[in-house]
Amino acid sequence: MLNHVMFTNQGTAENNPGMPDWAVVSITDFEEARIKPGWYAIHRSSFHDIDIDHAEHESRLLMTEEQALEIVDYVHAVAPHIESMLVHCRGGVSRSAAVAKWIAEVFKLPFDHSYDLYNRHVYRQLVEASERRKRRPL
Repeated sequence: MLNHVMFTNQGTAENNPGMPDWAVVSITDFEEARIKPGWYAIHRSSFHDIDIDHAEHESRLLMTEEQALEIVDYVHAVAPHIESMLVHCRGGVSRSAAVAKWIAEVFKLPFDHSYDLYNRHVYRQLVEASERRKRRPL
């Protein structure tokens, strides 16, 4: 059962050997991270590190509702089978922190809630997707 979540940068994630009792959420800017084999599971998602208030460039893509729901479904699917979740993005500061914050809240895991550099759009999308997931018929 999931009891730990951490967020980090892409380089650290790529250098870690796969751990069979860990799963990964890999967030990139469209160039796939080279995650080593051996993890329980890996979910890949690509979107830029921008917030809705700063999405003035058409070439930059926000996290979508669909991507948020895919992450929510993935985390819930693997949580019963793993000890820990590793979330990474390029810098390990904003997108990965938002996902880790959401996971920690949903699964009541330790997290430094004073950390405020997380991407608020990503976090809001996950909270909303989680609420939609609860309302879906089984």
